[in-house]
Amino acid sequence: MAASWLDLIREQVLGAGSALLAQVREHGVMPLLQPVAPYDRPSFLAPAVAVGGLLGILLLSGMAVTALGSLTLALFGLYLLLVEVFGLQVELRPFGAR
Repeated sequence: MAASWLDLIREQVLGAGSALLAQVREHGVMPLLQPVAPYDRPSFLAPAVAVGGLLGILLLSGMAVTALGSLTLALFGLYLLLVEVFGLQVELRPFGAR
């Protein structure tokens, strides 16, 4: 029987995760945090580049969470405007219900 696309995605994610864990078991975590060429020169700046990269990831993650919060707030305001001002009725029905 053919696998669904969700099964294929699950297999790919599990395969990537197991490959990552195998690399971590073999080499440890530090090679994952070291910068790659050409950013690994000079070697004494490699820790600063790694810390800068991690701070960049944290900054961009914070921006994404902030954007999600502002999107949620805007959608809530739109909902209140449509329901309270224009009198529209919003109904959510379960899938398959008629």
